[in-house]
Amino acid sequence: MFRFRGQPFFTTINHTTSNVSLAEVITADSAQPHRPTFARIGQSALASNFQAFRRHAKNARIMAVVKADAYGHGLLQCAKLFADLGADYFGVGFVEEGIALRRAGLRVPVLVMGGIVGSQIAIFLEHDLDMTASSVFKIEAINDAASGLGKRARVHLKIDTGMNRIGQNWQTAHLLFEAAKRCTHVEIAGIYSHLATAEDFQSDFAELQIARFRRVLDDAKSLGLETGLRHLTNSAGTIRFPDAHLDMIRPGIGLFGQYAAPNLAEIFPLTAAMSLISEIVYLKRVKKGESVSYGLKWTADEDTWIATVPVGYGDGYPRLLSAHAPVLIGGKRYPIIGAVCMDQLMVNLGQDRYRVGEPVVMWGRQGNDEISLWEICRPSGFIPYELPIFLTGRVPRVFA
Repeated sequence: MFRFRGQPFFTTINHTTSNVSLAEVITADSAQPHRPTFARIGQSALASNFQAFRRHAKNARIMAVVKADAYGHGLLQCAKLFADLGADYFGVGFVEEGIALRRAGLRVPVLVMGGIVGSQIAIFLEHDLDMTASSVFKIEAINDAASGLGKRARVHLKIDTGMNRIGQNWQTAHLLFEAAKRCTHVEIAGIYSHLATAEDFQSDFAELQIARFRRVLDDAKSLGLETGLRHLTNSAGTIRFPDAHLDMIRPGIGLFGQYAAPNLAEIFPLTAAMSLISEIVYLKRVKKGESVSYGLKWTADEDTWIATVPVGYGDGYPRLLSAHAPVLIGGKRYPIIGAVCMDQLMVNLGQDRYRVGEPVVMWGRQGNDEISLWEICRPSGFIPYELPIFLTGRVPRVFA
């Protein structure tokens, strides 16, 4: 059965009802014809990638990072699959994502890795979500709020080992540890840091961060602080630094078959889980010297066939990909021409002939060829994290 964002397609809605949102129509009314553009999510690919990290982790636990709607792949459906496969933890960016997991019935521990404001602490406690304590001020605020509610909060201590985003500086980590020992309404469930250059084979900064984190762990031990689960490595770090797996690894983008750097694929094969698929909806013969799309920036140098495909920046397919990205039709590559429009884009077929309804792969595999996200991203300055996340609610995620 086709599903979108974990919900069944085959539900009916009343078209005469006012205030029906676009997302409700896309989600609920698949019995009616819609735009033929969707993101296909391969469940077997997700499972294969998870198992690859499970084997590589050996005895370490796995925190499946599913922030940003599981990197655009669909939070609840992906999280349920990873839970069934044995994920030990979930990592999310914001409290709302953690609440969504709880409301979906998932009882796997959840760490919210983003910053926390004082007014949210009661919500974390209500939904049994682990918090990130990134400073002395933060852990004291968490402790005070938990004390006022008569509860104990589960926290992971965040240490900044050089990325300079959030976290207690590694050189003053002892101040956070001393504060943690004073906080009687806080349970230390873990301690972690984040690698800034794990994918960069030319940099030794990740090794420096690992060494700093180990020193911090030694400091905690010398102060008699039980730190709970120690975790450091993201997808790239997990692949490159098995000695730094510690108690738990944190794969994110790798679970979805993508890499922070393309050369990682040579040492750790994964399977891309998402394909963006549409079809030809219009064919036009354009004469030599005629131009195409806004600004008339592409001009035919010969008589040619142009296909219109219902994908645009309104779907999250960036306008910056105009004239940079290919598509696959009939197992062959064709260039996007002119400016990507809000709802449509145009493809130059040359003298090849196709019918309306012919499938078009924007990224993913068709026949013996595959357009990877890295291939699309390189000329335009994007990274593979971005394009799946850019896809809007107009593009259903179909799990197959």
